[in-house]
Amino acid sequence: VAPAPVTRAGHSRERIPPRVATRRGQGRPRRSDFMPRPDARAASGTARPTRGPPTHPSVVRVHSPSVSNLSSLIATGEPFVASGLLSGWAALGWTPRGLASSPLGAAETCVRLHRIAPLAVPFEGEGVYVQATLAEFGRWLEGGGSRAGLDGGNLSAFPRSEYTGYCDYQEMAALFASEPDALAAVDWSHVLAAAHLSEVVASGADSHAADGSRSTLWLGSEGAGTPAHYDAYGVNFVAQCAGAKRWRLSPPPSCERERGGDAAWPLRPTRVPYEESSVFARSDDSGRSSCPQLSCPSSRPSSWLYEVELCAGETLFVPRHWWHAVVTTSRHSLSINTWLEAAQDTAERVREAVVRLLASALIRAARRAMSAEDLRPAEEPACGWVNPTEQLSESAGDDLALLSGAVARVGGAGGSPRLPEITRDLERLGGAGGEAGAGGGGEAGG
Repeated sequence: VAPAPVTRAGHSRERIPPRVATRRGQGRPRRSDFMPRPDARAASGTARPTRGPPTHPSVVRVHSPSVSNLSSLIATGEPFVASGLLSGWAALGWTPRGLASSPLGAAETCVRLHRIAPLAVPFEGEGVYVQATLAEFGRWLEGGGSRAGLDGGNLSAFPRSEYTGYCDYQEMAALFASEPDALAAVDWSHVLAAAHLSEVVASGADSHAADGSRSTLWLGSEGAGTPAHYDAYGVNFVAQCAGAKRWRLSPPPSCERERGGDAAWPLRPTRVPYEESSVFARSDDSGRSSCPQLSCPSSRPSSWLYEVELCAGETLFVPRHWWHAVVTTSRHSLSINTWLEAAQDTAERVREAVVRLLASALIRAARRAMSAEDLRPAEEPACGWVNPTEQLSESAGDDLALLSGAVARVGGAGGSPRLPEITRDLERLGGAGGEAGAGGGGEAGG
């Protein structure tokens, strides 16, 4: 049960307050939670394996790699952790308490809350969304907003001991629009210089802003995280600024197919819930979406599961299309990431545009049928057909325009010679040009 300012995600017909982002991380906090961990054993630019469970492959760790060494690591297409890249970041000193008392705390955001459930990272549509400022969320994270009457704003109705809270996918350029100096607290220049030398990253990556203007902030409590999925676009660099997160990663679907799969963890992609550029995982053959952790039974260890504890001051590289599930393991965590365009993203946008066209048509038709037959919204899965902050197009025509642009970019300046033919076929299937709800038979049939 939520107070008036709160909207329940997933089944509600009301529009959920949008995130600032548009796209499409016990006891008293310790100093060690927020400062980089020194490692005397790590020589400059020298890789060393992580000490972890013997059943998992090791994630390479390096300390203060040169641009050349960093570029070579990116080119391997394997995840790695680098320390020493954030030494000049002012954001490395950000903490919930500090944000709450600084001008940055006035930034308006949206917090996703879930009942604490051990060993589970729920989907976004299974949570409750609350509007709050960074200062209010910072006080809540520190334990100050756990009882009514304390200055936690709308969050006061959600006891800190009973809920996890996550301020995720926050695009810094929008979040700190009134505090542009906050963007200077981030510096990706070393990473960008290395990425420019790597063939894994698209040639335009050198034009990527080095400050936080194309970065995303993730601030959450212990247990907050993201279920297993992979990102359709780009490669991902994650800077852990405070606290710690456990990352579990697995090679992309193409790698699993080439190697005959892994019986201990048969991850399969699903587009339920639908979110542009995010492909979630299911772990069974029923076709039903589940919320799997990237973990495997101890009796059947997986050789394709990578696990790493990312601590403050460290940067993680997530290669293109690698599965990953993330959970905060410290009392609270703050991380900042950026996605760099991969060489294959131009073609991938065509695939995503087709998925969006089909998903939008099917979901609009299903919801019209549910309304006509007076079916309860609970007929949708618990996670919802669509992630709460994903906005579907109003008509198939909007989706076709997006697809046309994606195909034209693949074909170059002259466009694709087959584009008119593709468009005519999709118009027949999707009832292009009609408003949502119009021409129902054609769209439902498509």
